[in-house]
Amino acid sequence: MQIYIALLSKLPVFVLILLASTSVIAGDYFAKTWSIDQRPVWGMLALLGYFGSGFFYLPTLLREGLVITSVLWSLVSIIGFLIIGLVIFKESLDTLQMVGVGFGVVALIILAFASH
Repeated sequence: MQIYIALLSKLPVFVLILLASTSVIAGDYFAKTWSIDQRPVWGMLALLGYFGSGFFYLPTLLREGLVITSVLWSLVSIIGFLIIGLVIFKESLDTLQMVGVGFGVVALIILAFASH
């Protein structure tokens, strides 16, 4: 555990959050792919992505608070989820859902920048 912490402590917190977010976004991409084509490889890649998110996120808590790291992780992740769902998998949202997503993203932006 000490080697893990020593290695990842050299990276800036925001880089760790980006790596954690990218990992969970990849996990969701592979999970959605698995939901379309239930080959075990897609499920395993999804789980690996989710594991990677925790792997990179955990050390951020040694240097920043839970609220700020969680909000930043959520903001970056949600943007990725929207791109995957809407652009790659051609999912659609009705008007009320779009308004809700918009309010959610704005709320996360306010929380992220209000804490600094």
